[in-house]
Amino acid sequence: MPPTTIMLIRHGEKQDQPPPCGVNAAGDQDKHSLTARGWQRAGALVTYFRWPRVEGIVSPTAIFASAVGGQAILIDGEDASKSLRPQQTVTPLAAALALDVNTDWTVGQESNLAAVIRGLPGAVLVAWEHKHIPLIGTQFSPDVPAMWPDGAFDVVWVLTYSNGSYAFEQRYQSLLAGDTTASGG
Repeated sequence: MPPTTIMLIRHGEKQDQPPPCGVNAAGDQDKHSLTARGWQRAGALVTYFRWPRVEGIVSPTAIFASAVGGQAILIDGEDASKSLRPQQTVTPLAAALALDVNTDWTVGQESNLAAVIRGLPGAVLVAWEHKHIPLIGTQFSPDVPAMWPDGAFDVVWVLTYSNGSYAFEQRYQSLLAGDTTASGG
């Protein structure tokens, strides 16, 4: 049986131009890591997914994040293959749920990831680079948009399995000041 729910999220906030800069878990400046706001989002996602209160959002039974890769993938002038942000975004949640974060695939291996997800039961959460999220989602539903909403770090794409296919819905996290609300504001 395929997963009942697949939830796709973009990693937490990143550095546009210094400041603010990305920082690793030790607090050292690192352009491949989340900004302070990104770390806040990672912490807020623990409650959001552990005790869901938004329709369509469920507590994941498997968590995936893109691995750091060896082959450069330039996106908007940055090497997305070096990003630690997807892993950092879901690590606090994984710890709270006593789950491992599966990092067996890199950006560019979305088809391989989708094939593995297809064989999993339960609910799957994937944190990924935003321009490649549609490459995952469209393998499950033709209703998934071709592009992730520009500049959005507060969105969840939810794919729910029923009657042999996946229905697509977009949800807003509404976790931090300035996030989009369910009404779109």
